[in-house]
Amino acid sequence: MKFLKVKILSDKDVQDVGEENDTILLNIDHIVSVKPINMVLESNFVKGYWIRMTNGKKYRALDLPSELTDLLK
Repeated sequence: MKFLKVKILSDKDVQDVGEENDTILLNIDHIVSVKPINMVLESNFVKGYWIRMTNGKKYRALDLPSELTDLLK
C-alpha cells in the first residue's frame, strides 16, 4: 500500500468553506478519480480537486501530491 498526504477542506459549510482544512492520508490504490474543480474559498474562486474513493466518499482537495499532478498533465 502507498499512502499520500492530501490537504482537504472539511465539510462544515458547502457554499463558503473558509479556512477549515485538514490533512489526511489516502491510499493511492483506492483512488477512483481526480477531477479539477473551482471552489469558493473566502468569497474567492480557488482551483481545487474532487478526489473520489472506491468506498464512494469524495474529498475536496486544495492541493495534490506530485504523484497525482503528474498523472493529470
